[in-house]
Amino acid sequence: MLDEGALELRLTAEINVQRDAVGRPLSLSPDAWWGISPRWTIGLIHSSASLDRFESGATFCVRQNDSAACHQLYRGSGVDVRFSALAGHLALAPRARLVIRDLDPFKPVVTLGALVQWSHGRFAIAGDPYVRLPLANHRRGNRAELALPIWFTVQPARGWAIALHTGYISDFVVLRDGGHGPVSVSVTTRVTGAVDVGVEAGWFGLLGPQHDAKQGTAMLSVDWHP
Repeated sequence: MLDEGALELRLTAEINVQRDAVGRPLSLSPDAWWGISPRWTIGLIHSSASLDRFESGATFCVRQNDSAACHQLYRGSGVDVRFSALAGHLALAPRARLVIRDLDPFKPVVTLGALVQWSHGRFAIAGDPYVRLPLANHRRGNRAELALPIWFTVQPARGWAIALHTGYISDFVVLRDGGHGPVSVSVTTRVTGAVDVGVEAGWFGLLGPQHDAKQGTAMLSVDWHP
Protein backbone atom coordinates (compact mmCIF):
# COMPACT_ATOMS: atom_id res chain seq x y z
CA MET A 1 0.00 0.00 0.00
CA LEU A 2 1.05 3.60 -0.64
CA ASP A 3 0.80 6.68 1.55
CA GLU A 4 -1.58 9.40 0.46
CA GLY A 5 -0.12 11.25 -2.53
CA ALA A 6 2.67 8.71 -3.05
CA LEU A 7 3.45 7.40 -6.53
CA GLU A 8 5.09 4.16 -7.66
CA LEU A 9 6.14 3.54 -11.27
CA ARG A 10 7.45 0.19 -12.48
CA LEU A 11 8.81 -1.06 -15.80
CA THR A 12 9.17 -4.84 -16.17
CA ALA A 13 10.96 -6.68 -18.95
CA GLU A 14 9.45 -10.17 -19.28
CA ILE A 15 11.78 -12.48 -21.20
CA ASN A 16 11.14 -16.02 -22.40
CA VAL A 17 14.25 -18.16 -21.84
CA GLN A 18 12.89 -21.41 -23.19
CA ARG A 19 15.39 -23.42 -25.19
CA ASP A 20 15.39 -22.48 -28.91
CA ALA A 21 13.12 -19.49 -28.22
CA VAL A 22 15.17 -17.16 -26.04
CA GLY A 23 13.77 -13.64 -26.14
CA ARG A 24 10.55 -14.64 -27.93
CA PRO A 25 8.30 -13.42 -26.52
CA LEU A 26 9.77 -10.31 -24.93
CA SER A 27 7.55 -7.77 -23.19
CA LEU A 28 8.18 -4.30 -21.77
CA SER A 29 5.31 -3.64 -19.39
CA PRO A 30 4.67 -0.40 -17.44
CA ASP A 31 2.65 -0.25 -14.22
CA ALA A 32 1.75 2.75 -12.06
CA TRP A 33 0.08 3.11 -8.64
CA TRP A 34 -1.06 6.21 -6.76
CA GLY A 35 -2.09 6.59 -3.12
CA ILE A 36 -5.31 8.56 -3.48
CA SER A 37 -6.07 8.60 0.28
CA PRO A 38 -4.56 7.22 3.50
CA ARG A 39 -6.14 3.79 2.84
CA TRP A 40 -6.89 3.66 -0.89
CA THR A 41 -4.44 2.92 -3.71
CA ILE A 42 -5.34 2.82 -7.41
CA GLY A 43 -3.19 1.62 -10.29
CA LEU A 44 -2.98 1.26 -14.06
CA ILE A 45 -1.43 -2.14 -14.79
CA HIS A 46 -0.04 -4.02 -17.80
CA SER A 47 2.53 -6.57 -16.61
CA SER A 48 2.14 -10.25 -15.79
CA ALA A 49 3.70 -9.51 -12.41
CA SER A 50 0.85 -7.12 -11.55
CA LEU A 51 -1.42 -10.19 -11.74
CA ASP A 52 1.07 -12.35 -9.80
CA ARG A 53 1.84 -14.36 -12.93
CA PHE A 54 5.43 -15.34 -13.68
CA GLU A 55 5.39 -15.47 -17.48
CA SER A 56 6.23 -13.45 -20.58
CA GLY A 57 3.82 -12.04 -23.13
CA ALA A 58 2.03 -9.09 -21.51
CA THR A 59 1.53 -5.60 -22.99
CA PHE A 60 3.69 -4.34 -24.64
CA CYS A 61 4.92 -7.40 -26.50
CA VAL A 62 7.87 -5.99 -28.44
CA ARG A 63 9.17 -9.35 -29.73
CA GLN A 64 6.25 -11.54 -30.66
CA ASN A 65 5.74 -15.20 -31.50
CA ASP A 66 2.91 -17.24 -32.94
CA SER A 67 1.47 -18.33 -29.61
CA ALA A 68 -1.73 -16.91 -28.18
CA ALA A 69 0.33 -15.42 -25.35
CA CYS A 70 2.08 -12.83 -27.51
CA HIS A 71 0.54 -12.40 -30.93
CA GLN A 72 0.36 -8.58 -31.03
CA LEU A 73 2.03 -5.53 -29.51
CA TYR A 74 -0.86 -4.41 -27.30
CA ARG A 75 -2.90 -7.09 -25.51
CA GLY A 76 -4.75 -5.12 -22.85
CA SER A 77 -4.58 -3.16 -19.60
CA GLY A 78 -6.16 -3.14 -16.18
CA VAL A 79 -7.22 -1.05 -13.21
CA ASP A 80 -6.05 -2.16 -9.76
CA VAL A 81 -7.83 -0.92 -6.59
CA ARG A 82 -6.66 -1.75 -3.04
CA PHE A 83 -7.92 -0.87 0.43
CA SER A 84 -5.65 -1.02 3.48
CA ALA A 85 -7.80 -2.78 6.07
CA LEU A 86 -4.96 -3.70 8.45
CA ALA A 87 -1.38 -2.45 8.76
CA GLY A 88 1.59 -3.55 10.84
CA HIS A 89 3.35 -6.90 11.23
CA LEU A 90 0.17 -8.51 9.87
CA ALA A 91 -1.17 -6.49 6.93
CA LEU A 92 -4.37 -7.05 4.96
CA ALA A 93 -5.53 -5.20 1.84
CA PRO A 94 -8.65 -6.36 -0.05
CA ARG A 95 -8.07 -5.91 -3.76
CA ALA A 96 -10.10 -5.80 -6.98
CA ARG A 97 -8.83 -5.58 -10.54
CA LEU A 98 -10.67 -4.98 -13.79
CA VAL A 99 -8.51 -6.34 -16.60
CA ILE A 100 -8.65 -6.83 -20.35
CA ARG A 101 -6.56 -9.98 -20.81
CA ASP A 102 -6.61 -9.87 -24.60
CA LEU A 103 -8.28 -8.10 -27.51
CA ASP A 104 -8.61 -10.95 -30.01
CA PRO A 105 -10.74 -12.55 -28.75
CA PHE A 106 -11.90 -9.92 -26.27
CA LYS A 107 -11.25 -11.23 -22.73
CA PRO A 108 -12.40 -8.88 -19.94
CA VAL A 109 -12.22 -10.18 -16.37
CA VAL A 110 -12.57 -9.00 -12.79
CA THR A 111 -10.39 -10.38 -9.99
CA LEU A 112 -11.42 -10.36 -6.33
CA GLY A 113 -9.02 -11.14 -3.50
CA ALA A 114 -6.69 -9.65 -0.92
CA LEU A 115 -3.03 -8.98 -0.28
CA VAL A 116 -1.88 -10.56 3.00
CA GLN A 117 1.57 -10.19 4.57
CA TRP A 118 3.15 -11.26 7.84
CA SER A 119 6.56 -9.82 8.67
CA HIS A 120 8.98 -10.33 11.54
CA GLY A 121 12.39 -8.70 11.51
CA ARG A 122 14.15 -9.64 8.28
CA PHE A 123 11.57 -12.25 7.27
CA ALA A 124 8.18 -11.97 5.56
CA ILE A 125 5.55 -14.24 4.07
CA ALA A 126 3.09 -12.70 1.61
CA GLY A 127 0.19 -13.94 -0.49
CA ASP A 128 -2.29 -12.49 -2.94
CA PRO A 129 -5.07 -15.09 -3.33
CA TYR A 130 -7.84 -14.19 -5.76
CA VAL A 131 -10.51 -15.54 -8.05
CA ARG A 132 -10.69 -14.44 -11.68
CA LEU A 133 -14.21 -14.07 -13.06
CA PRO A 134 -14.80 -13.71 -16.83
CA LEU A 135 -17.11 -10.97 -18.09
CA ALA A 136 -17.32 -12.21 -21.71
CA ASN A 137 -16.15 -14.98 -24.06
CA HIS A 138 -16.01 -17.73 -21.46
CA ARG A 139 -16.34 -20.31 -24.25
CA ARG A 140 -13.37 -18.79 -26.11
CA GLY A 141 -10.81 -19.42 -23.39
CA ASN A 142 -11.67 -16.66 -20.92
CA ARG A 143 -12.27 -19.03 -18.02
CA ALA A 144 -12.80 -18.58 -14.30
CA GLU A 145 -9.59 -19.18 -12.35
CA LEU A 146 -8.23 -19.57 -8.83
CA ALA A 147 -4.80 -18.09 -8.08
CA LEU A 148 -2.90 -18.71 -4.83
CA PRO A 149 0.51 -17.01 -5.16
CA ILE A 150 2.87 -16.90 -2.20
CA TRP A 151 6.29 -15.33 -1.50
CA PHE A 152 8.85 -16.16 1.19
CA THR A 153 11.22 -13.20 1.62
CA VAL A 154 14.37 -12.55 3.61
CA GLN A 155 16.47 -9.36 3.84
CA PRO A 156 20.09 -10.54 4.20
CA ALA A 157 21.41 -6.98 4.38
CA ARG A 158 20.11 -3.45 4.35
CA GLY A 159 18.68 -2.57 0.94
CA TRP A 160 18.56 -6.17 -0.28
CA ALA A 161 15.72 -8.72 -0.46
CA ILE A 162 15.67 -12.33 -1.70
CA ALA A 163 12.34 -14.05 -2.30
CA LEU A 164 11.05 -17.47 -3.31
CA HIS A 165 7.87 -17.21 -5.39
CA THR A 166 5.57 -20.24 -5.64
CA GLY A 167 1.89 -21.10 -5.29
CA TYR A 168 -0.89 -22.67 -7.39
CA ILE A 169 -2.99 -21.52 -10.36
CA SER A 170 -5.85 -23.42 -11.98
CA ASP A 171 -9.03 -22.94 -13.98
CA PHE A 172 -12.03 -23.90 -11.86
CA VAL A 173 -13.21 -26.50 -14.38
CA VAL A 174 -9.97 -28.48 -13.90
CA LEU A 175 -9.20 -27.50 -10.33
CA ARG A 176 -8.16 -30.96 -9.16
CA ASP A 177 -5.97 -32.09 -12.04
CA GLY A 178 -5.33 -29.10 -14.32
CA GLY A 179 -3.31 -26.68 -12.23
CA HIS A 180 0.30 -25.66 -12.06
CA GLY A 181 2.57 -23.68 -9.78
CA PRO A 182 5.50 -21.34 -10.41
CA VAL A 183 8.92 -21.67 -8.82
CA SER A 184 11.18 -18.65 -9.12
CA VAL A 185 13.75 -16.73 -7.12
CA SER A 186 14.05 -12.95 -7.11
CA VAL A 187 16.73 -10.57 -5.86
CA THR A 188 15.87 -6.90 -5.31
CA THR A 189 18.23 -4.11 -4.35
CA ARG A 190 17.69 -0.44 -3.49
CA VAL A 191 19.96 1.51 -5.83
CA THR A 192 18.97 4.93 -4.49
CA GLY A 193 16.38 6.19 -2.06
CA ALA A 194 13.84 6.28 -4.90
CA VAL A 195 14.89 3.43 -7.21
CA ASP A 196 14.75 -0.36 -6.75
CA VAL A 197 16.04 -2.88 -9.29
CA GLY A 198 14.95 -6.51 -9.30
CA VAL A 199 15.79 -9.73 -11.15
CA GLU A 200 13.58 -12.84 -11.06
CA ALA A 201 14.17 -16.17 -12.80
CA GLY A 202 12.49 -19.56 -12.77
CA TRP A 203 9.58 -21.52 -14.22
CA PHE A 204 5.93 -20.54 -14.71
CA GLY A 205 4.60 -24.07 -14.16
CA LEU A 206 7.23 -26.27 -12.52
CA LEU A 207 4.77 -27.72 -9.98
CA GLY A 208 1.39 -29.42 -10.26
CA PRO A 209 -0.37 -31.84 -12.61
CA GLN A 210 0.22 -29.57 -15.62
CA HIS A 211 3.87 -28.85 -14.84
CA ASP A 212 6.30 -27.81 -17.57
CA ALA A 213 10.00 -27.74 -16.73
CA LYS A 214 10.88 -26.35 -20.18
CA GLN A 215 9.01 -23.04 -19.90
CA GLY A 216 11.59 -20.75 -18.28
CA THR A 217 11.16 -17.03 -17.75
CA ALA A 218 13.27 -14.11 -16.52
CA MET A 219 11.98 -10.74 -15.36
CA LEU A 220 13.93 -7.52 -14.91
CA SER A 221 12.17 -4.67 -13.12
CA VAL A 222 12.91 -1.07 -12.20
CA ASP A 223 10.73 0.63 -9.56
CA TRP A 224 10.69 4.38 -9.07
CA HIS A 225 8.91 5.77 -6.00
CA PRO A 226 9.64 9.53 -5.79
